[in-house]
Amino acid sequence: MTQTGRLHLDSVKWYQDPTAGGSIPTCCLHSYTLSVLTALNAQEGEVDPVWVAGASGMAFRIWAHQDLCPSATSVFDWSLLHRGVENAGWSVDYHSRLWHEESVAEQRRKAAHEAIVKALNAGRVPVCWDIGVPEWGVITGYDDEAQEYAAIAVWGGPAPLKYEQLGRRELPIMSVTIIEGRNSIDRREAVLNSLKTAVKHAGQGEWLERPAYQDGLPAYETWANALERLAEGGEQNMLNYYAATYLAARHYAKRYLRLAAEVLGGAKQLSGAADFYAEVEQRLTEVYQILRQDGQRSADELKQSAKLLRAAKASEQKAIEQIKGYLASL
Repeated sequence: MTQTGRLHLDSVKWYQDPTAGGSIPTCCLHSYTLSVLTALNAQEGEVDPVWVAGASGMAFRIWAHQDLCPSATSVFDWSLLHRGVENAGWSVDYHSRLWHEESVAEQRRKAAHEAIVKALNAGRVPVCWDIGVPEWGVITGYDDEAQEYAAIAVWGGPAPLKYEQLGRRELPIMSVTIIEGRNSIDRREAVLNSLKTAVKHAGQGEWLERPAYQDGLPAYETWANALERLAEGGEQNMLNYYAATYLAARHYAKRYLRLAAEVLGGAKQLSGAADFYAEVEQRLTEVYQILRQDGQRSADELKQSAKLLRAAKASEQKAIEQIKGYLASL
């Protein structure tokens, strides 16, 4: 590898969970988490997706727009993303520039570029927003002559990005996360923090552009209401996006809570919470099986999906109560 001019980390491959089985679309987990898993797998040679998804808090999150706009998965406080990686056990170098920070846009872009080049030269894989599409992906190389980054998008294929487009592409916000190495957080502390995050998110304790967007437990009702409106007519676009994304998340929530129960010495309430998340997973699997199909869904199918979402919400509420009960007992 050369220190200047051009470099490409050829061995980086988009992460796929080999442990999930074919029934769960883990490839549709939130693109930031998938990008982090890709980076960690490349840098460390292995990664536990259950730990990363759970300890970062992403397994417990859900956002929904009143008209099911896919932007729901990116309209929130992005600082919680890198803080989640830190809670999971890694130190990060984070570079950002938001809508209202246009006056420092070029300064931030240049600083991020320098950090990206330095990271790649050290064999690290930067996680970056808006790679190919408005989702997170990873940067795998740079070419000063072409003024271009090599990158992998959420679909797993190449998506080169011009230097000048960093933070300036389809949705002009900049977010670059560079995972530098392990930090010193205690595993038990990380688990407790993630449980508090699950409770906080469920109760809408994190920033969001409400009321058009809803998160936590109320997001299920927003999602269900939107499907019921579509049953009366309207364009059915990307209905499988929410179903696949949140099914994957709740699959990891279930597995993580079983792991958390072990880490915390056999906590029965967390095992109970995992059982309730297994119910959520089952209901969302049924929703996914309906909404993943090509073509228009019938009114009955959309109404059945809404009913299943409300059942998922009820089970998740029970899971959150179990987590609350455990935290209150400490």
